[in-house]
Amino acid sequence: MQIALLRPRVEGPGGAEATGRHLARGLAAAGHGVTVYGAAAEFENAAALGPQVRYVRVPVWGGKTGRLLTYVLNSRRLLRKTRPDVVLSLERTLFQHVYRAGDGCHREWLTRRAPFLTPGKRLLQDISPFHRVMLWLEKRVFASPELKRVIANSRQVKEEISRHFPVDPAMIKIVYNGLDHGAFHPVAEAERRSLRQKFGVSEEEGIILLVGSGFARKGLTFLLEAVSRLNNEPVQLWVVGKDRLGPYQAQAQKLGIAAQVRFWGPQTEVVPFYQSASILALPTLYDPCSNVVLEALGCGCPVITTAANGASEFIRPGENGAIMARPDAISEWAEALRHWLARSRDPRVSQAARDAVAHLSWDATVSRTLEVLEEAAAQIRLDQHMEQYQAHP
Repeated sequence: MQIALLRPRVEGPGGAEATGRHLARGLAAAGHGVTVYGAAAEFENAAALGPQVRYVRVPVWGGKTGRLLTYVLNSRRLLRKTRPDVVLSLERTLFQHVYRAGDGCHREWLTRRAPFLTPGKRLLQDISPFHRVMLWLEKRVFASPELKRVIANSRQVKEEISRHFPVDPAMIKIVYNGLDHGAFHPVAEAERRSLRQKFGVSEEEGIILLVGSGFARKGLTFLLEAVSRLNNEPVQLWVVGKDRLGPYQAQAQKLGIAAQVRFWGPQTEVVPFYQSASILALPTLYDPCSNVVLEALGCGCPVITTAANGASEFIRPGENGAIMARPDAISEWAEALRHWLARSRDPRVSQAARDAVAHLSWDATVSRTLEVLEEAAAQIRLDQHMEQYQAHP
């Protein structure tokens, strides 16, 4: 098959970018012609995608909303010229046969976010041109007659799409993200001690880790409050990711825990942080299926996250972590942190974490995605035959 894969960016450390790269390379390795339509400069993607994958740059311009609109318009224009067998989009666009909803449901995200906004910011969200365009595109995707299949990366996302849009649930296939177990795995105790020494952490100290960019959505403000209630226990909070630090540094100072919080910024190599940490804590307001949860579990690290995270489907409460009903239930979060700090060195916890994601692999994700693409391609051919028959009975 000739497969077009749509995603504005496939380079960089983000989970969505990594998914795009794995799918493009995996589908090409399976013998299919794969062309990625991206918005970045071609030279930035050549090394990321490899020689088997063709790359076409889609012209974009303007600000955030302008770049989104020009990408969806120009990608459709380019696709009309090439007419691939099947179009797999990892973005909400104007034309796709298979839509992978890896970013979740935008309507659901805005609904979940609203209660945590001030009235003024809620009004700005409601009138935001970017959000208006995103909601229009999302509605159009699910109403499009060209759409043959939807891929959800968690049961949560499938349920959200079915609830918000008139999509036949049978069209929605769940394909979880993959996991590279060669990279994400625990280390022996001696190596763990060595890693901690390099980070300047003693064996007695607990490490609470948050990984992710966009700290407001990830619930960092709530986590800082919860850590402040640990009563001066020997614990550090490590924050890995990109965002403005000023408000959170000021909050940590006000709470009296500034000395316990370390902001590491974005990291190209996150594995040593997982391998050194006691707990991954992610009080996210919304995540379709957070890759960092899967990665932490693969490294044997217990996870505490919210029920609004599709990756909570891999948490076995009491065995490898906890699922919290709300991100802002500070007392409950403090209690859960205290509990899992005490249990984090239990080898049974580490094994339960690894077991939960042992079945995940990028090979399996690519293989299952290919099955969905083949189903869509067969449906496209059938529809074309029906059109021809109706035109010439």
